[in-house]
Amino acid sequence: MAVSFTTSGTATAGGVQQAYALQHDPLLEGQLSDIRDNTIGTYMNETGAVLAFGNVVMYNSAGTVANSAITISGTAGSVLGVNVLTYVDETAVDANSRPGVKNTQACNVANEGAVAVYVHGAVNPSTPVRVIHTASGSEYAGQFRAAAVSGRTAVLSNARYLTSTTGDGLAVLELNGPSFTLTANA
Repeated sequence: MAVSFTTSGTATAGGVQQAYALQHDPLLEGQLSDIRDNTIGTYMNETGAVLAFGNVVMYNSAGTVANSAITISGTAGSVLGVNVLTYVDETAVDANSRPGVKNTQACNVANEGAVAVYVHGAVNPSTPVRVIHTASGSEYAGQFRAAAVSGRTAVLSNARYLTSTTGDGLAVLELNGPSFTLTANA
């Protein structure tokens, strides 16, 4: 049921939004899924490129600042969390046309909370959370995958899916950090 406003007398209906849908549009990659308590840290994107929203972010020990962040590229290192959509610069897209944070700009990384992430394959709340650390085709490093692929994915601890997908698409991922570990898929 949608709420609709009608005119009274000779006035015309107006305003920014005149009807409200019961079902909201799907989430965007990297968007916080609800208003629960989220723990978000601010880091500097030092990847040398745009860091896409919804990507797993690693601590950059070789960075120029103490709170430096980079895209995941293997199983070694410290996972910080997921880059969350907190502001949009419409010109900031990565090499795969995904929106994100420009190089040397601050990025907001959730290590506790629920974030919409892109998953390749069908998942449900009992599916292990696997992160792609080595890109292949349309599967980009930092995104998630349902099935294990040796040398390309790793299981992320302290995370679980809250929603299900029937194929490639967005799922809500709950993060229970700040301590994460990656276990390589053999």
